Amino acid sequence: MGLWVSACACWLGALSLTHLAHAQVSAEQKAAAEAVFEEGMRLIKQGNFAEACPKFEMSQRVEPAVGTMLYLAECYEKTNRSASSWAMFREAASLAETSGQTERMKTAQARAARLEPHLAWLTIDVAKDALVPGLQIRRNSALVSPELSGTPTPIDPGDVTVDASAPGHLPFSTKVNVASEARVVVAIPALPAAPDAAPLPTPSAVPRPASEPSPALASVPQAASPAQESSRAPDGHASAVPWVVGGIGVVALGVGSYFGLKSVAKANDARDICPKGICNSEQGASAASDAHSAAKISNVSFALGAAALATGVVLYFALPTKHGAQVGMLPMLDPTSVGLALRGGLDL
Repeated sequence: MGLWVSACACWLGALSLTHLAHAQVSAEQKAAAEAVFEEGMRLIKQGNFAEACPKFEMSQRVEPAVGTMLYLAECYEKTNRSASSWAMFREAASLAETSGQTERMKTAQARAARLEPHLAWLTIDVAKDALVPGLQIRRNSALVSPELSGTPTPIDPGDVTVDASAPGHLPFSTKVNVASEARVVVAIPALPAAPDAAPLPTPSAVPRPASEPSPALASVPQAASPAQESSRAPDGHASAVPWVVGGIGVVALGVGSYFGLKSVAKANDARDICPKGICNSEQGASAASDAHSAAKISNVSFALGAAALATGVVLYFALPTKHGAQVGMLPMLDPTSVGLALRGGLDL
């Protein structure tokens, strides 16, 4: 039987945020962002929210700003994408708080709170027997980690297709309609084996070498070979994984501290340039954006460090020398983030 320990080890989103923090937006890109923003504003005044949303999305990708996020969240709400609107208002509130824009922060928080009671929630419940190697779950073509099984997730109302597939198994697919304020559960059953799937190889009997003592004669404990001794960690553990994971945690906490200090410094710069929280200068907007990016990296790094250190401690006590250990990484993907999950196990 196997005893499994799992923990989030690393969010790849931290890498993309680091890249964003150091990227330089050219004057041409800023001009393009401003142009599509103005086009989005024109479409909103005409009541054409469906076409306005992509304009604000494009502007936000090139040059993130609280004002753009607020208009984009409004656009999502008007097009019945309540979960997307709620998430965008919350992100706008976080950025506004970091950049000292108190009034916009309060506005975004109030709008998110107003939306929350009307959100639609979808729970994907994966049966234990369905957790086979290579299992992939998709929600409207977007990958969903099996680790999120049983966790309610806000989702935009409408038709939702949930698919599950795994090598050597027949796929599963179902479509549900999720209405506003509804809570829908989709159960993923055990996937039946495909008729033409190749059978799993069975281990063949290995003849015992003539020189190997029989069980009846092997009553005297044998000393560990040099190869076995060299595979042990200095403290007697059979695996160096706890030390590696703990080291990752220490590094991540250091990264979080660096970007936390950088976020505070940039936020102070933004407040000095825009003391009333309303900033029309390019320098102030840039400082606020840099502060927001650094804050995100810091938050993610601290979360990574804490999770990695906790995982290292658990693995340290869960991997004694008399048990075999297995450790692996699983992808964690959804429409807004990318990550890895560290899973370890030992055979008892």
